[in-house]
Amino acid sequence: MNMRLFSSKKWVYGMVVLSFFLASCTSQKKMIYLQHLAASDSLIQNTYGQETYKVQPGDVLFIRVSSMNKDINEIFNTNDFVSGSYINEISLYYNGYLVNDSGTIEMPVLGKVDVVNKTLNEIQVIVLNKIKEYFKEVYVTVKYGGYKVTVLGEVRNPGIFYYYNNKVTLLEALGHAGDLTEYGNRENILLLRNSSKGIISQRINLLDKDLLKSPLLYLQPNDIIYIEPVMTKSWKMNSANVSIILSSVSTLILVITFLLKL
Repeated sequence: MNMRLFSSKKWVYGMVVLSFFLASCTSQKKMIYLQHLAASDSLIQNTYGQETYKVQPGDVLFIRVSSMNKDINEIFNTNDFVSGSYINEISLYYNGYLVNDSGTIEMPVLGKVDVVNKTLNEIQVIVLNKIKEYFKEVYVTVKYGGYKVTVLGEVRNPGIFYYYNNKVTLLEALGHAGDLTEYGNRENILLLRNSSKGIISQRINLLDKDLLKSPLLYLQPNDIIYIEPVMTKSWKMNSANVSIILSSVSTLILVITFLLKL
């Protein structure tokens, strides 16, 4: 066999193998979250974790009034809350305080209370001050009644998730959804968020370590997270596609080998 031709064939085969290797490395690199975190990043502070969300129409609030006077407790608190029975999103919907389209809630004795575009702490102060006009020595607790987050697209367990705390991160929500599949686009996650002006859309890159300092790290009630598929999903490595790829590579090698003989 002509040594030049043999050497050329080796070069062709080497380039093909190298191409597959580089493609594999690139794909693997796009699977790693928060890349390039260094020791100096171990004390990252995210001030956006503090309370910043302002209540919007459609939110459900859990408001409990505590007093040494049992009559006052019975006026403001439903039987479910007083008895300490299990509270879920269904009981909160029926027994909590729904913020109507005008931005108010309806409370016993107090009547309408304006809560829209206010934080939980602000609402707590407002309700407490109103109650003190009628009763003394009371304490008010205000919480979100079901912190709902929807996760859709290329995750292993898409669905609607409820949280009963005031701070939920994007990483926590993705964890509850079983994490992204291998076909999820980690560099271009879509976040849909309600606001007083309409729905806001934001894009998030999970590979960027600066996410830890971003206001988008912390979710808000009723956020929707959509994970787009990467284009390679259509080329899922099943037996049929493997055969097509190998056949194409063999044809390419034959063509290049033929051209090298000329």
